[in-house]
Amino acid sequence: MPVITRLVQGKKNPNRVNLYLDDVFVFALSIDEVGKKSLKKGLELSPAEIEDLKKADSDEYIYGKILNFLSFRPRTVKEVRDRLWKYEVKDEDSQNLVIDKLKSKGYLDDVSFAKWFIQSRNTHRPRSVSMLKMELSQKGVPKDIVSDLVSTMGDEKATIMHLLDKKLGSHRTLDKLEQVKIQGYLVRQGFAWDKVSEVVKSWQSE
Repeated sequence: MPVITRLVQGKKNPNRVNLYLDDVFVFALSIDEVGKKSLKKGLELSPAEIEDLKKADSDEYIYGKILNFLSFRPRTVKEVRDRLWKYEVKDEDSQNLVIDKLKSKGYLDDVSFAKWFIQSRNTHRPRSVSMLKMELSQKGVPKDIVSDLVSTMGDEKATIMHLLDKKLGSHRTLDKLEQVKIQGYLVRQGFAWDKVSEVVKSWQSE
């Protein structure tokens, strides 16, 4: 069986170790994996053990890329699964291993994502409950989670009022063109026409 003849720490990445079998470079491993497998000079490795090491390193590499993917903003399980597919991890069981590991460490949670998403939208780009439901559904958040969270949002009147203040400033009577434009904008945010008309009328009278 091949024998480990050298274990050399990487120059560009000191967290990686170059593995040589019978004086021939084979592949690199993380320092953690070297320690975990108790690899050392003179150790014999069977073909099966070599393949296991390659797979373990590949899995760790993919996991690191997913952690980087999660570092920019919260993600849903569906988004992570889609990204794993992009990384050529197409076997569902393999995907589930990564997803379960992320969940166990608190890195992946659809409820937390949905709460963050709703708060972000309400702060920066307010929109209707129906549009929030649609967006969360497109992100892959389960329907029961979406229903539970949006049910606590209350009346949409306050959201529409906030958008009117943001877009128009001080309360005043709008001319016909202004009213048509702002109502069209609000409808595009997913608010029902009758609700928009009611709140725009109320906003002008305040």
